[in-house]
Amino acid sequence: MPLARRGFLALAFAPALLLAVLFAGVVHSRPTPLWRTAIPTEALRTDRCTWYCHNHGCPHAPVLPAWLASDRGAFGVALRGLYGFGDALSSDRATGYGLANLLVFCVAWPALTGGLWIVAIVQHAELKQLRRRS
Repeated sequence: MPLARRGFLALAFAPALLLAVLFAGVVHSRPTPLWRTAIPTEALRTDRCTWYCHNHGCPHAPVLPAWLASDRGAFGVALRGLYGFGDALSSDRATGYGLANLLVFCVAWPALTGGLWIVAIVQHAELKQLRRRS
C-alpha cells in the first residue's frame, strides 16, 4: 500500500479513533457502568444539573437562550421531529422515539460527518496534486 494511501486512511479514521479514546476515558474516569439497564436516579442539587433534571425536568435557571434550548426553539423542533420520525417507525411512542434517536444520532449523523470528512481529505489531496502540477 503506498505511503500516501496509508496517510489518507489514517486521517480518515482519526476522528473515530479519537472518539473511542475519549469515550473510554470518560467511562473509566468515574464509577459509571458502561451498559445501563435503567435510567440513573440522583437527588436534586441546587448548584448543578443531575439525573434528577433529566428524569423530572430541570428547575434551574436556563443558561442557553430560549431560541436554542426551549420547547419552542431548536430543541423543541428537534424533539418534535424525533417523535414524528419515531411514530412512523413504531406504534409505541417511546420505542419509536428511542429508535429515531439511535438512527439519527448513532447512524445518520456519524455517517454524514464521516463522509464529509473523507470528502474534505480527498479534495485536499486533489488540490495538493493540482498545485504540484502547476
